[in-house]
Amino acid sequence: MAFGPLARVAVQVMMTVGGAVGRAAMEAYKEAAAGRGAAGAAAQRIAGRRMSLDEARQVLDADVLDGQSKIQERFELLHKLNGPTEEFAGSPYLQVKIAAARSVLIDEIVKAGKEQQAKGDKGSEKGSEKSE
Repeated sequence: MAFGPLARVAVQVMMTVGGAVGRAAMEAYKEAAAGRGAAGAAAQRIAGRRMSLDEARQVLDADVLDGQSKIQERFELLHKLNGPTEEFAGSPYLQVKIAAARSVLIDEIVKAGKEQQAKGDKGSEKGSEKSE
């Protein structure tokens, strides 16, 4: 007979806890959709790691030989497609991966340019030594 008041108290406690858990879940979803919170932190952790050249080629579907303009074009397109819109919350994770891929490929282009320039400088030094 004492189960009636006890059951009522148990239901009230469960309603209170359930409401708090529901609000916390909704807040976490809003933060993830906005790129803050756990999703934003995960995106930052990914940004801290160095991507391999092969992975960067796959992400942007571009190669170092395609040139910087093609890489930039692919970056802008993919970054825009994964950005937040009215219908889609966006994907901070993918945007970070795309930006990292662009950085890796452009760094590789710059590195190749420096190596080419260094080879050219060594060749001109050898040529000037022979002419003297």
